[in-house]
Amino acid sequence: MIHNSVLYEQTRQDSLTDALTGLPNVRFLYMHVARELARATRLGSKMALIVVDVDDFKKINDSCGHRAGDLALREIGRLLREAIRPYDLCARYAGDEFILVLASCDGDEAATKLEELQAAIEGLAVPDPTLRLGISGGIAVFPEEGRSYESLLALADSRMYRNKGARKSGHFRDPAGRAAAAVALGALDVEVPETVELHAGVA
Repeated sequence: MIHNSVLYEQTRQDSLTDALTGLPNVRFLYMHVARELARATRLGSKMALIVVDVDDFKKINDSCGHRAGDLALREIGRLLREAIRPYDLCARYAGDEFILVLASCDGDEAATKLEELQAAIEGLAVPDPTLRLGISGGIAVFPEEGRSYESLLALADSRMYRNKGARKSGHFRDPAGRAAAAVALGALDVEVPETVELHAGVA
């Protein structure tokens, strides 16, 4: 009986964890955001969601091999996790994308944190000396910029890609999306489904 309960708990834990990085996976992220949105609504507080993407990750895989790429993802995941507070969350979202969920955090605080993370990750070495690790990020803040997981994710993701394009063009002045925060939702290239609310269950 004890063996079965331990096995069940291990299986449950595995279902919520990304195998490569050891970080929470998308399933856990969804449940965590549901709890945090409910908490922020109840307390009248803010919550920041940051989408982070590794710059030119394909070049690392092509030049150094997939093993080096996997190692880079693990190291980036470790740095992101260690840089946030115990009650915040860093999850691997997909491929070379991560999502941070920062409780009781406004846009300026989230922007400062993203800048710190960018500086830390640029210090990581890769086998090819011609390549440098870097990340681009986009921020969305509950409740003023979205009241659901879907709307916050869409906005943060859009801002991340805009910032990534700015970094590649050489005209990058706003790593944390401060300027993008002033853009009206209607001016974005994505449709932000503000009316879709997150439920606690997982699909």
